[in-house]
Amino acid sequence: MIDWVVLGAATLVAVLAVLWPLLRRPRPPAPRAAHDAALYRAQLAELDRDRAEGRLSDAEHRDAVIEVQRRLLAAVPASAEAHPATRPPAHTRWAIGAIAAALPALALALYLPRGQPGMPAFPHAEVQAVREAERAETDTLLAQVRARIAALPPDSEDARRGWALIAGVERRRGNVAQAADAARRALAIRFEPTLAVDLAEMLAIAADGRITPEARRLLEQARAAAPDDLRARYYLALADLQAGDAEAALAGFRAVERMSPPEAAWRPMLAERIAEAETRARAEAAPGPTREQMEAAAGLPPAERAAMIEGMVARLAERLRETPDDAEGWLRLARAYRVMGRTGDARAALERAAALLPDDPRVVAEKLALGAGG
Repeated sequence: MIDWVVLGAATLVAVLAVLWPLLRRPRPPAPRAAHDAALYRAQLAELDRDRAEGRLSDAEHRDAVIEVQRRLLAAVPASAEAHPATRPPAHTRWAIGAIAAALPALALALYLPRGQPGMPAFPHAEVQAVREAERAETDTLLAQVRARIAALPPDSEDARRGWALIAGVERRRGNVAQAADAARRALAIRFEPTLAVDLAEMLAIAADGRITPEARRLLEQARAAAPDDLRARYYLALADLQAGDAEAALAGFRAVERMSPPEAAWRPMLAERIAEAETRARAEAAPGPTREQMEAAAGLPPAERAAMIEGMVARLAERLRETPDDAEGWLRLARAYRVMGRTGDARAALERAAALLPDDPRVVAEKLALGAGG
């Protein structure tokens, strides 16, 4: 009980310390003339020191003193105007007092249902020490597991389980490279779809979200071994999207959507991917020159080739004026302008594409090609 009384008193003192300036009569500010007068008196003292140290002659000192004294007299008014300080009105003081009393009570009412006043303090240094001890203990356990694996037959099931255990622990610790190495060792003993998808995820994390060729091979093996594995199907669809095959990506994402439970937490993310794949698929099917069309035009006579390319590019540019958020279309338009030698138009179209696809490697590649002159 005494602890609660002390806590309440301490809270009340803290609140009063904050609100006290609102209750007391404020101190009137010093008038501007007083500040000016203090400055001029300091200048007079400085002039006396300069004369004593020989930096000013008597005549120079006298002239300077007269000027400062003139300013000093002008700064001090004949009669100082009083600025009486005012206190807050009585009802305001009562309101502030009521707040000061109510805040501790409110804090106590909020704390009692969930608070744990008997919990000991846990300083940051102790937290760090506990974490260091946990890391050291985990390092010791991992070393023991590795030593145990080394004593087992290399292709045994126990060795595979040991490497899978190490992969999971290292991944949770954020050591992606060590986790990936342990997962590869486990998969080399016996392929397991779940662990293969885990390894593919780790490889994608290390590649800033890109599905690497090794990750794709693992995912395809996992899908063949476990067709109902939604993670494998999702990442394969993402790999198709990153490779520029929007139709295949859209089919893959929609398959995952059909197989997902209605309450699945990943449905909002999946909906975003489907929308992105649909946008890219529409862009790929929209009028305008594709790479294949540009290559086919290269075999025509110069006049026909120019007319064909100009027509396709004009149709694409016209469509983009109506759908300015089509990133794929701007990228294709930039590529077409570059091939046609219209560097300025290519740069403008590429800027629109880069604004919509800031991290797309195709934009970077097109910038390099445009900088190198095609």
